[in-house]
Amino acid sequence: MFWCLGMFSSASTWTFNVVQRIAVAAAPADPPRGIFLDFADRLPAMPGQTLVVKTHGSEIADDLGQQAAAIVITVRDPRDAIVSLMQHNKLPFEIALRMTEVSAWTCGRFMAHPRALVLRFEDRFFDDRRTVDRIAVRLSARLPAGESGRIFDALRRQEVDAFIAGLEMRPTTRRKVHAVTGQRDLYDPATGWHAHHAGRTGESGRWGRYLPEAQVGVVERRLRVWMERVGYDAVSSRGASYRLGIGRVGVLA
Repeated sequence: MFWCLGMFSSASTWTFNVVQRIAVAAAPADPPRGIFLDFADRLPAMPGQTLVVKTHGSEIADDLGQQAAAIVITVRDPRDAIVSLMQHNKLPFEIALRMTEVSAWTCGRFMAHPRALVLRFEDRFFDDRRTVDRIAVRLSARLPAGESGRIFDALRRQEVDAFIAGLEMRPTTRRKVHAVTGQRDLYDPATGWHAHHAGRTGESGRWGRYLPEAQVGVVERRLRVWMERVGYDAVSSRGASYRLGIGRVGVLA
């Protein structure tokens, strides 16, 4: 089982698709089953099948950490993650903050795991061809010649946007109405791409333009310990919000 663990709005759906494609390319006779688990979901019993599991926060995180052959973790400045949830998912600030908190602390607990690969949104790993090879190494997967490049090209921004543009016509597309916002949502269960994933820019530091000072202060008070340990400055300013903090990453209780 491979675990894709990510903060909300940290390009975790992109890594979920990369891991699935790597698993297929490395073992085409044993294609994986990709599944998304919500916070309270349990891992389904699928004996003999390779699973690629995506979560944000999870009540069974400890079990997943024990069972996973590899963990691919994506993190992002929580202030930008909150802005993304508010703008793209149309969530109110308090709900976006709570979702970000839960997912951030879950990621923090596993960043020092010996089988984990940590990817930072601010490094724009989703625009770097080498990311596919880094993930493949963590999965101990041998890819056929040229497959890494094919996987990356298939998941470039324009390809993802084109896929999402066709969601209305796909027979496997699922439709739902968000219980909080009332927003109509379209999504593909196999890839995890939602309609709201279209047109993303991957911009960092956007919080400085969109979050009022009072909300910035709330985020930094609630997540200051996490931010400082993972390498994000909590300074209540409009300046740079990210510094490389690899040496400071540890298990966050």
